[in-house]
This record gives sequence, C-alpha cells and structure tokens, in this order.
Amino acid sequence: DDYFLNENVSQALKNSEALFTEINFGNMEEMLLMQKSVQTDIPLKERISEKKYKKLESLLKEKLNTEIISLEKLSEAGIASMIMMKSFSCDNIKMYEIELLQKAMSEKKQLGGLETVKEQLKIMEDHLNIDACIKMLEELKSSEDSNRKMVELYKAQNIDELLQLLNSSSYMNEKAYHEFVVNRNNNWVTKMPELMKNKSVFFAVGAAHLGSKDGVLDLLRKNGYTVEALN
Repeated sequence: DDYFLNENVSQALKNSEALFTEINFGNMEEMLLMQKSVQTDIPLKERISEKKYKKLESLLKEKLNTEIISLEKLSEAGIASMIMMKSFSCDNIKMYEIELLQKAMSEKKQLGGLETVKEQLKIMEDHLNIDACIKMLEELKSSEDSNRKMVELYKAQNIDELLQLLNSSSYMNEKAYHEFVVNRNNNWVTKMPELMKNKSVFFAVGAAHLGSKDGVLDLLRKNGYTVEALN
C-alpha cells in the first residue's frame, strides 16, 4: 500500500534515453559481484570473538526468531542487509530501482551506474561490521518505528527530515555519513554532466542523497543547473 510511482515520474523516465541508478542493475557481472559479496567461505564463528558471537546469537533468537547457524556463511554486510530488510513489517517489499529497471528494459533504454559495486562494497565493509549488526538488533523495535516514520516522510517527499532520520541511526557516525552520503554525492555530481551531455538521462538515487547543502539537488544547483520538482 505504501508503494507509489508518480505519473509525472513515469513519464519522465519514458521521455529519457537512459536510466542511471547508483549501481548498474543491468550489468550481470556487477550483480554477480554483489551476490557474492554477501557470502563468505569463513564461518562466522571463526571471524568474530566468542563474546560477540554469543551476543549476536542471543539477539537473533530474541528479535528475529532466527538461528545463528543459518548466517554462518553470510558476510557482515549480508547480515546487516538481512537485519535491515526484516526491520520492515512488510512481506512484499518493492525496490524502486528494480521497478524502474524493468520499465527501462521494456523500453530498451541504456542502463548505467553512478558507481561500481566494488566502490559501494568498500564503504559497506568499512562500516557495516558485526558491531553495527549487534546495534541494529538491539534497536530493532525503535528501528521498526523509524522505518514507519521513514515511509511516511518518503510519501510526503520530505527529503530533509528523511536525511535527519538516517543520521539518527546508531551506525551513522560523522565518518560514516561522509562516506555513505557526502563523498558519494560529490562523486556522482561530478560524473553527471558528461553522462547527460548528449542524451536525456533519468537518474535514480536514494532519497537520503537529495536533501541538505551536501545533497545532489543543491550540488547540481551550485554547478549551474536548474532543478525543479516533478509534481
């Protein structure tokens, strides 16, 4: 019930020659790398201390009714992603990137990414470690409330409060914020002019990358572009 795609947004995609998302979901090599990144040959029990293992085991059982043995071959980023997905009280989760990708592919548009999977994984590996996973589980109930608030803010298109909500996450310290958000925004805006030089491009990135003076919208304005909302 929460999913929506504004008709003007659909029309803007239809009128564009290319779709560029954060990573190129149409590149099979990139997708294989992403898939492999959530798996590891080294069991979780051998990667972390006994104390953290027992803490994680207890929290998984208590919060998610999940046995830790099922996560032994998941990477830390894979475990964090699983916790994030389960923090949404919805069985049928839709990803906007995939919905847009399917529309773009059906219309045979060029596909691309603003960064590589390898670049994205580096940031995740640096910040989504076991300590972050434990904090996510400890805060799971409040996370569910935050996710409901996030959905409402998204539907209201309140990008500034969305960013503030993201910053309230336990793992989002100042360094993480700069690497997850600020640095990536600047990298993307540097690439965008060349990408749209000779064709119309539909760029789709997470809502948290849009607001504030460090957001993609203001960075584009600073570079002389006129940015208007599609109402």
